[in-house]
Amino acid sequence: MMQQERPSRREFLKSSAAMATALPLVHVTGSDVIKVGMIGCGGRCTGAADQALRSGPDVRLVAMCDIFQERLDDKLRWLRSQKKDQVDVNDDHKFVGFDGYQKVIDSADVVLIACASKFHPRYAKAAIEAGKHVFVEKPHGIDPAGCKETAAACELAKEKKLSLLSGLQWRHNPGVPETVQRIQHPTPGQGDTRW
Repeated sequence: MMQQERPSRREFLKSSAAMATALPLVHVTGSDVIKVGMIGCGGRCTGAADQALRSGPDVRLVAMCDIFQERLDDKLRWLRSQKKDQVDVNDDHKFVGFDGYQKVIDSADVVLIACASKFHPRYAKAAIEAGKHVFVEKPHGIDPAGCKETAAACELAKEKKLSLLSGLQWRHNPGVPETVQRIQHPTPGQGDTRW
């Protein structure tokens, strides 16, 4: 069976952008701008937002949420220092609290989720239900109920032709499957690779 290459985060955002521009509900005003929202303002989501902004000049960060105002403000300052012209988060789109995720979903075309792990399944499903493309960091569920909710979100994303990309970065590194292949099926003459 031939192994498919998996896209990098950057490739995901580019392909999501292409898909988003094809969806009539995404760009009602006819704008080519791709609106990105962050759910969680820790280092991982901030890194994903930075990568998204670097994918093209037509990408804008428009909304952020976190349960801590200080962390949100700190990461917003940092992102503005990196990509000032692409960070368009005004005070009305800085959400603090546990209900902020829905406000970010309502504001964006693409939602980046990297917050407390127990919320990943719920937030990913809500974003897909709202017709948004999603990048969600691992883990995708910390209990059976969360795993089932993530599986349901994946099925719904397929039905709606939306992208739902996992933050399992090593899956996207071509060297990892190659290394696994070499360990499991050594080339004759290499000797035994087991220790």
